[in-house]
Amino acid sequence: MVQTLKKTIESTAIVSDNRLYRYYLTRTWEKEKKKATVIMLNPSKANELKTDKTVMNVMNYLIDNDFGSVSIVNLFSCIATNPKDLGCRNEQFELDNDQYILEAFDEADIIIVGWTRSKAKFIKERINVVEEKLIHYKNKTKCFVDGTGKKMRHPRDMGVDWTLDDYEFKTKDKGNIK
Repeated sequence: MVQTLKKTIESTAIVSDNRLYRYYLTRTWEKEKKKATVIMLNPSKANELKTDKTVMNVMNYLIDNDFGSVSIVNLFSCIATNPKDLGCRNEQFELDNDQYILEAFDEADIIIVGWTRSKAKFIKERINVVEEKLIHYKNKTKCFVDGTGKKMRHPRDMGVDWTLDDYEFKTKDKGNIK
């Protein structure tokens, strides 16, 4: 027997007027299921229509693990395929980013940290700022672990044997835990 299966994926992107900064990206395929938020370093090519390798890998992982939607936010909202280009970002456009990060954290059943380790001072400083906000969601914050046990992996490189584990905070535990 043959059957036709049909599913609609709702997609939303919140971007700056000049489309050089992306604040929030969502994909929803089953509204009644759990919602994940993934926070990474910066947006690349994905938008309201395009799906890049990272977004595809995240969605496939979440679908396989019974989630129904994902919100993607980033430490920096500047769209850049190479993180080295983040040094040229306009701080004025970055000012709105934190409100979208917090909104995504509040709405999520799980938060997945997908940024990788960096030696750049401005990135380390930004991680510290965002961790201060993220610590309030400690009980639902995870990170990707690859098949060899290496933590803090970026989902662009995701393998079939990846799992989630508790995110290890570098900042002191302050405030309430949700």
